[in-house]
Amino acid sequence: MNEFVATAAIIAGLLALGVGLYALERVRRSRTLHRWAAAHDYKLISFHQPMLTETSPFPFTMSKAQQVFHISVLQKDGSTKSGWILLGSGLRGSASSEAKVKWDT
Repeated sequence: MNEFVATAAIIAGLLALGVGLYALERVRRSRTLHRWAAAHDYKLISFHQPMLTETSPFPFTMSKAQQVFHISVLQKDGSTKSGWILLGSGLRGSASSEAKVKWDT
């Protein structure tokens, strides 16, 4: 019985650690997008990552740490535009502040 409790505690701890790390990564991505938008005088309206079946102009990334998002932004003149953003570089991944944007037409 003690082995069962110890095993359950270890599994619960690992699960909590995984969920916590996932939540921190989501917050970090959101902050990165908001910083990018502010640096380019945009207000970020919405963003989402593409599903497996959704195509983007960045179908292949060089690093798993690079993130692709579809974004909608509000410009200073009040108009909105949307497009795709690739965060991070191929070598440094998300540790890089590099971003590539392809706007929808």
